[in-house]
Amino acid sequence: GASAPAANPPPPPGEPASTRATDGREPARPPRTGVPRRAAMAAALGLAAQTSGLARPSPASAAANALFSIAEETGAGRTFEFKTYRLTAPSVYEEVNVPLKDPATGVVSPTVLLLKDTRAGQAGNTVSVSKQTIPPGGIASVKDVGTARETAERLVAAEGARSTGTFGKAFGGNGSGATFRDASERTDENGMLYYTAEYSKRVLGVSRVVLTTLVVADGQLYTLTAEEDEGRFESEMAEGLRRCARSFQVIPQNTAAAATPPATPAKKKGKR
Repeated sequence: GASAPAANPPPPPGEPASTRATDGREPARPPRTGVPRRAAMAAALGLAAQTSGLARPSPASAAANALFSIAEETGAGRTFEFKTYRLTAPSVYEEVNVPLKDPATGVVSPTVLLLKDTRAGQAGNTVSVSKQTIPPGGIASVKDVGTARETAERLVAAEGARSTGTFGKAFGGNGSGATFRDASERTDENGMLYYTAEYSKRVLGVSRVVLTTLVVADGQLYTLTAEEDEGRFESEMAEGLRRCARSFQVIPQNTAAAATPPATPAKKKGKR
């Protein structure tokens, strides 16, 4: 009989299904030029508020992840190490495959990592990392769009718009939008600024808590999103997921461009 049409080529041996080649060479959406900084961030915040709509993927192969990530168990949880970022999630979370493209639209997925709670009935509780290319002339740091509180309020407004719109109501939005809980910021040893927003929303009549951490590095907006049922969040997962948000660190690849030039020109070269 006729052979089946060819599917998208599988990742090379040893490459994790949820990250693209060397975690940085995946195809990206073509950047739009001339986008104002605040407009670029507004689009990014809209993306950050959409991570709860991810499809249910299949479990990732531990062997496939071996060369590109290290999942190490510690007292604090399970640490995932990749070329451009690392994080520590509660030990009940496991990595699962993420489709490279939306099967319906063919659009490349911005999600590069998806973890789900492996306990029975808890698969809807997830931690994800996404990357979005920032257009030329766009933001160089999250501070370019305001304070941590202002950014959190924009995320809440974006989530509320989804909940109250026609699309949101079709998927359980009840018109009540989302509710701000907290906002914070931190700076890592590389001088990169992270904003974290915490807010609640309702999905299919169930209250959920969302933690979103944003950072800009190498022309990319990185977004970590953790989402949990509110009851379980308050009773047992709050500290683990807040610790996960605090542990998220992006490892800049363009260190030469990011570094401050030395006071005396180039006779000395320090090792990094």
